[in-house]
Amino acid sequence: TKLRDIMRQVREIGEELELTIGNVFHAGDGNLHPCILFDGRDRSQVRRVIECGERILEACIEAGGALSGEHGIGIEKQAYMSLVFTDDDLAAMAKLRPAFGAGERFNPGKVFPGGAVHGSAYGISEDAFRATGPGGLQAV
Repeated sequence: TKLRDIMRQVREIGEELELTIGNVFHAGDGNLHPCILFDGRDRSQVRRVIECGERILEACIEAGGALSGEHGIGIEKQAYMSLVFTDDDLAAMAKLRPAFGAGERFNPGKVFPGGAVHGSAYGISEDAFRATGPGGLQAV
């Protein structure tokens, strides 16, 4: 498996960004749940935490992993869908979605990039920062 290599990369990313990461995962299926510890009052740490999460996602995808496991895409990972899916893939999924939840009744604004955000996946950081997609933060 590639789990050992990914765990090494997670550790290295945390060290480089001077962040402590507690790793919880389902070793059997390689499902990672890195817990990045930080002080939400410190804007520098918030920026580094978001960068850390992006880099971990990118490393997992490059290793052949998926963008999400059992918890789905939600709000937090929707900006990264283009790392895994083409525009045509996303368009096909968007056409299919109404069959399962017409009128955005189920999880409105979630899954697809560009959806209206009805809350903050980043909790404390939405008022200060927003993810603009892979590798990008934009101050607001």
